[in-house]
Amino acid sequence: MLSIIFISIAFLFTGCASTPEKLQGAEYYFVEGKKAFDKNRCIEATEHFQRLVSNFPGSQRVPEAQYMLAESFFCGADYVNAVFEYQRLIDVYPASDRLEEAQYKIGESNYQQMRNPQLDQKETYETLTAFRNFIEENPSSPKVGIARDRIAECRENLAEKLYQAAYLYQRQGYLEAARMSYSDLTRDYIDTSWYYRTLFHLGEIARDTDDIENAVQLWKEVLRDSEDEELQSEVEGALSRLDEPTG
Repeated sequence: MLSIIFISIAFLFTGCASTPEKLQGAEYYFVEGKKAFDKNRCIEATEHFQRLVSNFPGSQRVPEAQYMLAESFFCGADYVNAVFEYQRLIDVYPASDRLEEAQYKIGESNYQQMRNPQLDQKETYETLTAFRNFIEENPSSPKVGIARDRIAECRENLAEKLYQAAYLYQRQGYLEAARMSYSDLTRDYIDTSWYYRTLFHLGEIARDTDDIENAVQLWKEVLRDSEDEELQSEVEGALSRLDEPTG
């Protein structure tokens, strides 16, 4: 009687165990992946394309499936995995006609992860590198203009990060540290919106260290070349105070 009970229990567990999913063909996973992707079912799409890429390495569908796998991760806002899969396409399938798009999307994936200038700028540097590489590899691409805009935005972020650090030094009275950081900004980010405001603060530091001639020179450059009316007003105020009698 006891043996019959054990057999019944074993049969019950065997019957409840899930049957392994039967592997379909490469074409099936590609078609189903595209259907899911076109309907914005991003996670489902990644599963189909991953099965194809992993289980059918010899299929002619694999290079396109590799690209679509990356696209599906991008679609699902999983930008870390998207970068990995786009790069894998570039490394493993260099003859793919999706190469240019993959290079561009690496930049876009990093761009989507960029943080505010107050925070770490690792992703900003990666975005900058990716889009510079894209332009170098694809100088005639219609997306070069967008890539240049992204590069400009990255540089604005990095300039603001440096500006904030320098301004904090200045407010805390560490004028030499502030001057060095501001000087780095004027050297490396002359094309950003932070350049002339940095000249203004360098003028303040020059004034506060009794280098009045340099302060005036810096402020006059801001008045001559900057189009920021608010900043020009600040500079005019600073210059007028130099003429006020002391004591």
